Amino acid sequence: MRWAMLMLLLASCTAWAQERQVVPLRYELWWDERSFWGVGTKETAPGDVKLPKLTEPIFFVNPAADDKRLFALAKENGEFVLYADTNGNNDLTDERPFRLRQRGWRRVFGPIPMRYRINGKTLIRHIGAEVTVLGDGKVHFALLAASRWHGTIVWDGKPISVTVIDEDCDGIIGKDDTLIWDEKGEERYLPTKGQVGINGRFFRYQVAPTGEELVIEPIQVRTAKVKFQGERLILNVEDKSGQWRLEGQNGELIAPVGDFLLVGMEISRRDEQGRIWNLMASAFGPAAPKFAVPETGANLNFEPLQVSLIYDRRGDEFEFSLDIKTANGMSLRGLTVDYMMPPEPKLRLTAFDGKVIAEPQFHFG
Repeated sequence: MRWAMLMLLLASCTAWAQERQVVPLRYELWWDERSFWGVGTKETAPGDVKLPKLTEPIFFVNPAADDKRLFALAKENGEFVLYADTNGNNDLTDERPFRLRQRGWRRVFGPIPMRYRINGKTLIRHIGAEVTVLGDGKVHFALLAASRWHGTIVWDGKPISVTVIDEDCDGIIGKDDTLIWDEKGEERYLPTKGQVGINGRFFRYQVAPTGEELVIEPIQVRTAKVKFQGERLILNVEDKSGQWRLEGQNGELIAPVGDFLLVGMEISRRDEQGRIWNLMASAFGPAAPKFAVPETGANLNFEPLQVSLIYDRRGDEFEFSLDIKTANGMSLRGLTVDYMMPPEPKLRLTAFDGKVIAEPQFHFG
């Protein structure tokens, strides 16, 4: 009997340990019409960087894994060309110019191979770039994400695809980048380091700065139930230990006991006609409401929604907009019905005698 109990204990410990996963991630160039993630850059002076002969140059800078990189836009035969400090040696005279190329419906620069020193190694990553001339003549320059890593984790005995994207185009994976967990076409967008609770199972994870490895390990926490009205609930919360993404379904979410800041939520609810309404709200910084989960459990209270009509007068014209907040102060950032945008509402303007003057329609944006 003792041997049986010991073997059962060992089997239990082994099963628990096997949940820890060290997942290798494979780097690849991401260059197609769908890779439109990017980051704006700041215009700057060239500093002490060696420059080739340039016509009408404009300089921009972006942080990098090994300091920062300079980019120079110039004109050649009336078109923009781009010089990038791809190797970080503060010298653009040894760089070839990149020219605009068609990618889908956009004209962009790239792909641009960038060399970075990370952990004593020289690694090649890729970016793209896009230039837009605004109405006032000002030039907006943005880098486009073109580096991603792929791998596969095991969840509930099934393979799940994961993708890491260098969203801020600095060559290193950090807090401003994204981990995508793709389960049967349903994508979860996560920070590259955090803690997750899915239907009562909790784990922490982190992507290596090189992007080449994802470590997932289970954690044990004291839990309580959060009650809600709906089919599914996703909460993004923060506490002293970091960020949490928590998921529950069928009116119940199992959460760690503690005091949190509620920075994001997504809730799905079915109405009497069988339609699925999906509401997304967020709040950041001082606007994030406190959310306590005691051992006795909690209820998610975000209703009723508060709708404010905002108007701005410009000469003889008025511009109207709707500001929608949850009862706990979060800003509505998305609303769908059966995964489509709901009908756009109209604003009815009447005179004091009740006569309808106009019925302008709101547009999502």
